[in-house]
Amino acid sequence: MRDSTGEQATDLSLLVFTSHRPEEVVEPLRETALDVAVVSVDDGGSLPSRSVATVRRTRRALAAHDPDAVLLDCYEAMGALVTLLADRRGVPVVDRLVGDTWLRFENGTREAKADGEWGRVAAYRAILGVDEFVFSRASGFVVVSDQLGEVVRRRTGCPPDRVGKVPVPAPGGGGRAEEGTEAEGGTGTIAPSDDGDRFGVDADRVLLTVTNLKYRAKLRGVETALEEVLPLLEADPDLAYVVAGGGEYASEFRATLDERVDDSNVRRRIRALGFVDGVADLYALADVFVYVSYLDGYPRVVLEAQEAGLPVVANDAYGMREQVRDGESGFLIDPGETGALREAVSDLLADPEARRRYGQRGRDRVARENAPEVVGRQLEAFLRRLMTDLD
Repeated sequence: MRDSTGEQATDLSLLVFTSHRPEEVVEPLRETALDVAVVSVDDGGSLPSRSVATVRRTRRALAAHDPDAVLLDCYEAMGALVTLLADRRGVPVVDRLVGDTWLRFENGTREAKADGEWGRVAAYRAILGVDEFVFSRASGFVVVSDQLGEVVRRRTGCPPDRVGKVPVPAPGGGGRAEEGTEAEGGTGTIAPSDDGDRFGVDADRVLLTVTNLKYRAKLRGVETALEEVLPLLEADPDLAYVVAGGGEYASEFRATLDERVDDSNVRRRIRALGFVDGVADLYALADVFVYVSYLDGYPRVVLEAQEAGLPVVANDAYGMREQVRDGESGFLIDPGETGALREAVSDLLADPEARRRYGQRGRDRVARENAPEVVGRQLEAFLRRLMTDLD
């Protein structure tokens, strides 16, 4: 970061390695003055072929760009390879985290043990070990929420001044819920939808959850919400509950519905859609967004719901605490308190003006705090400060 005279250079050269949702990093960086090059790490194909490709791309990129820093947005084996190669060239690596890696693998290990799947237990432990190696070599971290920053500092011992909070940018146009993911793309400002028939929804009012049923902790969140929503559905024949999101636990959720809901009229108004192409239409169809999760960072689906002008009822945890202003743009509830979620949803359903007002406040917050240029400025400021401290 110094020129030939020894003076501090004004430009910071950044090499970004990313795989899943690269737009979350790339779009904000386009709004900065940083000299940025992006390498996409392919997450398809066999491990040996991916490893060879990653080593070749990393070596070429490091040689061609001679970066001041690497921003790492991919982990496990590929992240370890990038870290090792950057280390060899003396390039500091900054890791970007969007969720609690430790909790995710600890949950998976516990579930695998309960099922007696010891091969899966070993695999989870090995993957977590690789990730912890990557984290141990990091010069700093970019995290998406205050809560995740606390986790990173506690788990890695990284000094607080080397952990920067930079939220996820607003998704913007598009709208696609992928198998095993939350929602890909965004919604923007959405007009009322006439897509009830498309999704099999025949009701005046709709509650919506979009989630990632790849994780049991998120399945438990939907099941928690279901228990609270059921009495509302039983009392109001013009209310429907729609759950969108694919993953290995989607079929388990449908089985739970069949076992838990005896009333055929109520069951007909609960739609477990799994994968949805065009999730923006679901946001336009809904009146209230309901989101309970026991594993999260800074959920993108909450941003999408707020962009669509929906009030949000979520559990008081993770990044949701920073996304939802309790009593202003929605409600933060304790999922362990019986009736808390039900009361919050009921209040919103009973007051269309409050729904409109809360939804507008949420949309305004996203525009103010999650615009790509705002996120980009925060990311640039943290990286420049970090690199100055490391220099």
